[in-house]
Amino acid sequence: MKINSSYKLHEIAGEKMLVIKGVAGADLTRVVMLNSSAEMLWNTFQGKDFEQSGVVNLLIQEYGIEILQAVADADAWISSMLKAGLIVL
Repeated sequence: MKINSSYKLHEIAGEKMLVIKGVAGADLTRVVMLNSSAEMLWNTFQGKDFEQSGVVNLLIQEYGIEILQAVADADAWISSMLKAGLIVL
C-alpha cells in the first residue's frame, strides 16, 4: 500500500492535519486531524510502499510497545487512512 500523494500534511494553529477538498463547486471539504503517532507514520511512509508489518515494527521501535498492541494500533491507523482515502492499495 502507499500513502495517497495528492494529500499534503499542513500545520494550522499548531495542529497537524490533512485537508481533503471536495469537487469544485461543492462544499465537501473534510479535515483529518493527526495525533503525533499518526503524523510520524504519515511522514515515515509518505512516498514509499509499505505493509502492515512495517507499521507494526516502527511502532514497536518508536514507542517500545508490545507486539499485540502494535498490531492493533497499526490496523487501526491503516483502516482509518483507507476509509478516508489517504492510503491506496
